[in-house]
Amino acid sequence: MKVILGCAGYGTRLSNNITNGLPKHLLKINDKPLIDFTLEKLDNVPEVMEIYLVTNNLFFNLFKEYLDSRNFKKQIHLINNGTNKPEERLGTVGDILKVIEDEKINDDVGIFFPDNLHNFKLRNMISKFLELKAPLLVCYDVKDKKIAKTLGVVKVNDDVITELKEKPENPESTLASIGIYLFPKHLLHKFKEYKEEGNNLDRMGDFNSWIVGREKVFSYVYGEAYKWFDIGTEFTYNEAIKSWTT
Repeated sequence: MKVILGCAGYGTRLSNNITNGLPKHLLKINDKPLIDFTLEKLDNVPEVMEIYLVTNNLFFNLFKEYLDSRNFKKQIHLINNGTNKPEERLGTVGDILKVIEDEKINDDVGIFFPDNLHNFKLRNMISKFLELKAPLLVCYDVKDKKIAKTLGVVKVNDDVITELKEKPENPESTLASIGIYLFPKHLLHKFKEYKEEGNNLDRMGDFNSWIVGREKVFSYVYGEAYKWFDIGTEFTYNEAIKSWTT
């Protein structure tokens, strides 16, 4: 399995007073860069063979300095999507497709967004995916409809996702897809197909909603024993700092 880390956003929801020019993935949680939490977990998953971190030209050197300062066991490829400002962005789906095509990936792919902070154990989830050989989206009950309306809200029947609505105005539940997506290699062509149909490349949730209507997509739900934060705003960043313990 190959893993793609989506780090090409410009952090426009966070003020520069918080970021000081850093990508949010390098902000500190208890004196530790946020992205460390994701990479340390992946570094200990035997099924993960290589990692591709895609970012933009603005933050490329910052990520290079970060990776040079670390000693992960896995090979990590740093990919520059060539953009310099938000108006040039390829979109989340566009970034994923660029990595798949440019790096000629022909393997199962896990897509992780390291601006998510969680204490999920990954081994059982990845084993389930390898057993199913079908798309699998990690889900979590955020327990707040105000939060749910900013995410992809799912309906699930016997672990199969029957519907996914991206950022619904009036979510019917608080069970949401939360930034970890696994796709088998025989379906990687769907990313190109999605683009060629002229669909929105900005949001991964729109792609997930699209593929739910075309393929059997499974959920993997982490329960109340686990914690999860989307570090997208000053409020959630501060909440994560206050509540996170290692």
